[in-house]
Amino acid sequence: MSTEGAAEGVTPEIEITADGSATLRSPMHGDTYHSLRGAVGEARHVFIEAAFRQSTGAPVRVLEMGFGTGLNAWLTLEEAERTGRRVDYTAVELHPVPEEVAARLGYTSDLRFAALHSAPWGEWSRPAEGFRLLKLQGEMTEILAKSDFSATFDIVYWDAFAPDTQPALWSEEIFARVFEATASGGVLVTYSSKGDVRRALQAAGFAVERLPGALGKRHMLRASRNADGGF
Repeated sequence: MSTEGAAEGVTPEIEITADGSATLRSPMHGDTYHSLRGAVGEARHVFIEAAFRQSTGAPVRVLEMGFGTGLNAWLTLEEAERTGRRVDYTAVELHPVPEEVAARLGYTSDLRFAALHSAPWGEWSRPAEGFRLLKLQGEMTEILAKSDFSATFDIVYWDAFAPDTQPALWSEEIFARVFEATASGGVLVTYSSKGDVRRALQAAGFAVERLPGALGKRHMLRASRNADGGF
């Protein structure tokens, strides 16, 4: 969860969450990149279990809002390897987290995690077999406006900072652009379950369902481009 990174030379601070995994706290927003209930636990529940494991297609085409710590990309890479699936992964980040900060989070000693962060911006790379990565630096609204992403993505990981922190990233207008970029049968998943977010997704054209949230949280949202809400 991020659109900040080391903005204006300020490095996010590392915090340990309840499941023992690390996250970062934004000095600009005062918000954390992941849930304090558990960074890894929340990411697995919301993005891997509620979306990636349910999807079909080869390769699976993923769009992530907020590359941040690289945790969501890393868990997707692990799951893809475990299941023998190919992935084309596009991530948008305004202010990248420095590689040395990401390394200190301790998610894994696997060199492919470092490769996710050292991969060039603005061009496709292959940090692991069967896993292609395109990192785009900039504002999501601008990138969606200038890129030809029509019906491109099977899965969208919406992992921006909380709606109260960055309301512009949870608006009907931006979700309408994301809807256009989502393939038929594709889904958007997010940790947020706020009523305003649900209504914005519905107004943009998505069929929205509430699912059990991660680690004791009551709900999360999954939004589908299909009218029946399924894959």
